[in-house]
Amino acid sequence: MRNRTRVFMGGVIVAAAALAACGGSTGPSPASLVGTWTATKAEFTWVANPGTKVNIVAHGSTVTLVLNADHTYTVTVLTPGEPDDVRTSTWSSSADVLTLNNAPPMQGEMQFDMSLSGSTLTLTGGHTGFDFNDDQIDEDATLNLVLTK
Repeated sequence: MRNRTRVFMGGVIVAAAALAACGGSTGPSPASLVGTWTATKAEFTWVANPGTKVNIVAHGSTVTLVLNADHTYTVTVLTPGEPDDVRTSTWSSSADVLTLNNAPPMQGEMQFDMSLSGSTLTLTGGHTGFDFNDDQIDEDATLNLVLTK
């Protein structure tokens, strides 16, 4: 599970300039996103073999995403028997997209389609890598998250 956690954190955190947040009339406002979100699902889907999926929450990991009002965030992945994996950087949002900018030494950003329903935030389609077959080589993957506040 250590490699899976590392890949998750690497995919979520990549260094890029922060974008200014702007709320849209068809999606959640940035203010409604601020808070502590806990994943009930953190599922990776193998791009080359979409039938292959791994939900790290179902395998015992916990994933927490804290979105701060100053547009910084912290993501924490705790996996039993592994060191805590904590990363911070910046975030922005538009009407239906949440962007998590990655911190050095990573590069780029991860964008998710998002929807907010009550206290449930659903993030889908984040492009990342994940080692599905434990061969120490990341395969192209998408990440879908369901989080509650």
